[in-house]
Amino acid sequence: MKVLVPITLLLLLFGCQHAKESSSTKTVGVEQQPDYASLQAELEALYDLDQNIRDVNWDSVNADPAVQMVFIKKMRLVDSTNQSKVLPILEKYGWLPRSKIGEKAADGIFYVVQHSNTATMEKYLPQMEELARQGEASGTDAAKMRDRLRMWKGEKQLYGTQAVNFIRKDGRQAIWPIEDVAHVNERRRAVGFEETVEEYAKEMNVIFDPKEELPDMQINFN
Repeated sequence: MKVLVPITLLLLLFGCQHAKESSSTKTVGVEQQPDYASLQAELEALYDLDQNIRDVNWDSVNADPAVQMVFIKKMRLVDSTNQSKVLPILEKYGWLPRSKIGEKAADGIFYVVQHSNTATMEKYLPQMEELARQGEASGTDAAKMRDRLRMWKGEKQLYGTQAVNFIRKDGRQAIWPIEDVAHVNERRRAVGFEETVEEYAKEMNVIFDPKEELPDMQINFN
């Protein structure tokens, strides 16, 4: 029998997701020259909203189910509001190059999409990955989103960036299983990570087991 994992167990530094599936990735043409200065200011403000709601004592939040549920609702509201502002920008202009909007605004786009849902990530991640190859987006952030998307779909991750607290009986946080784990550090270096997955796990105080297998469970995101 598969175990249904409640969303509360997925709360680490992750966002919540709750949206309908959309069509496959499409390339968005530029209709007009973007007002990069205006977009930068808006996206930097959204970055602050995304990060401020998550700047909490997570141990305290997760210790009380009632407090946890209130926090989840607040975080979902912020995420939904941010998405309603960022997604139309992406639909109109595509993923914006960081040389035009600055690092903070570029991070703002990343976090809002990262804290959305599989449909949104599947639609826009290829654009981010292409810009990363051009040096116009963060390669490590694109890797984190690729790992997040694979995990949400029940697949092994590629770079070892995602950790959860429900795949071990003791409830400790552990790195989600990794595909072709023998070459994970090569892949990490290729996209810009400076530390190995072993060093990352130690830094984050999470368990890394190279033999970790996918859990036999269904994850509920609703």
